[in-house]
Amino acid sequence: MLRRLFNRWSRSLYLKIFMSFLATCVLFFVALAVFWNFYFSDLFYKDKKELLDSRYTEVSKLLNQYQENTISIREMRFGIRIVARSINGAVWIVGQDGTIVSGSSDHENSLIPSTMDTLFADALNGHSGTRIGTLYSDSKNEGSTMTFYMPTQWNGQSVIVFLHTPVVEISEAISAVRLNILVPLLFSLLAVGLILFILSRRIAGPLQQMNRAALDFAQGDFSSRVSIRSNDEIGQLAKSFNYMVDQLVEWEDARQEFLANVSHELRSPLTTLRGFIVAMNDKLIEVDKYPHYLRICDGEVQRLQRLVTDLLDLARIQNGVDVFRTRPVALQDIVNETAELLRETVAEKELTLKLNEMSEGEPVEAEVDPDRFSQILQNLVYNAIQFTPPGGSITITIGKEQGKALVAVEDTGVGMTEEEQQRVWDRFYKGGVLRGIRTEGSGLGLTIVKHLVTGMKGAIRLESIPGTGTRFTVTFPLFARE
Repeated sequence: MLRRLFNRWSRSLYLKIFMSFLATCVLFFVALAVFWNFYFSDLFYKDKKELLDSRYTEVSKLLNQYQENTISIREMRFGIRIVARSINGAVWIVGQDGTIVSGSSDHENSLIPSTMDTLFADALNGHSGTRIGTLYSDSKNEGSTMTFYMPTQWNGQSVIVFLHTPVVEISEAISAVRLNILVPLLFSLLAVGLILFILSRRIAGPLQQMNRAALDFAQGDFSSRVSIRSNDEIGQLAKSFNYMVDQLVEWEDARQEFLANVSHELRSPLTTLRGFIVAMNDKLIEVDKYPHYLRICDGEVQRLQRLVTDLLDLARIQNGVDVFRTRPVALQDIVNETAELLRETVAEKELTLKLNEMSEGEPVEAEVDPDRFSQILQNLVYNAIQFTPPGGSITITIGKEQGKALVAVEDTGVGMTEEEQQRVWDRFYKGGVLRGIRTEGSGLGLTIVKHLVTGMKGAIRLESIPGTGTRFTVTFPLFARE
C-alpha cells in the first residue's frame, strides 16, 4: 500500500512542484545558516586569534633571549607565566616526543592530551593554526578552549609552542546567535513551505480538474467544467479549456442534429419508393398507371442522388480534401455562362432572369476557382427560384465595390424573417417551412455556398425583408495585374 501511495505521489505534478520549490528553499536556508554561522564565528573569535598570535610573539622573544643567555631559565618561565595570565590560560612548550618540556602549567615532563595529537602531528610538519575544542576528552565540566600552535627552535631542538585560552563566554554567545538565527529561519521555512503548498495547489488544482474532466469527456459526460480562480496563465488555460468544452458540446449537438436530419431526408424518399414498389408488386396499382408512379420514383431517386452529392461535396470542402484550383478569372464570363445555363429553368418557373453590370466595359477579375464560382451562382439562383412566386424576377448583379469584386443575386420572393436569416447557413435548414412554403432542396445549398466563398478568401452577406425579397452579396479580392 505504501508503495502504491508513493507511486501515486511520484506521478503527481502538484507534489513535484511543491517538493522542488521546498528543496530549493531548504538549500537556500541551509546555505544562509552556514554563512551566518561562519561569519559570526569568525567575527567573535577574531580578537582572540589576534591576541594569541601577539602572545606567541612574546613567547618567541623569551625563548630567543634565553638561547642568547640574556635571561635565565627562571626569568623565562616567569615571563611565560605572565603571558599565560594575560590570556587567562596556559602556555606549553612541547618537544618532538610529545612531552611538555616547559611552560606555565604544572604539566612539565608529561605527555600532551590525546586530543592534541592531530594538532601536534600538523605542527611537526611545519604547519601552524588555531583550533577550538576541549583539552581533555574525559573532562565533563571543561569549557571550550582556543588553542594556538606554532613550531619553533629552542636550545637547538625543534619544539612546538601551544597557547591555550578559554572561550566559554564566546562559545555561549555564538550558541545564542546560532539559536537566534536558526529559530527565525525555521519559522521562515515553515511559512515558505505553507505558501509553496498553497501555490502548488493553486497551480496543480486546475490541471487536476482538467484531467478529471477530460476523463469524463472520454466517457461521454460533457457536464464537467474547470473552476476559474485567477486571471493568470492558469486561469486563462482554464477559460480556454471550458471554451473548448462548450465548442465540443455545440459540435456534438450539431452532429446529433446532422444525423437526425440526414436520417429524415433519407427516410422520406426511401419510404415513398418502398411504398410504390410494394404497391406495384402487390398489384394494388393498375398497370396503366405504372409510368406515372415510376416518374414519381425517378424524382425521389434524383432527390436522393442530389442529397448524397451535396453531402459528399460538403464533406470534401469542410475536410479540405477538395483543393480549390484558383486562377485569375473574368467573372462576367462565368456569370453570363451560368445565366444562359439557368435561363430555361427560371423560365419554367415563370420567372424573369436579369443581368446587371455595374461597371460596363470594365472587366471584373478575381482569383477564384471557375467551377466552384459557377456552383456558388447556381446554388444562389436555385435558392431564389425556390422562394420566388410565379411572375417574380431574379437579378444577378456584377461589379466592383470598395476595391473588391462583387456578385449579387437578388429576388422578389417571400423574403426571410430575422430568425430565418440567423439559421439560413445551418445544414439541412429549410427556410419558409414554418410559413407553409414547400421546397425541393436538400437544405445544404447555402451551407455549401458559405464554405466555398470563405474557402476562396471571399465574404458573403445577406439582406432580406419579409414579403419583399432577398439579396445575397458575394465579394472577392480584386485581382490586380502588374
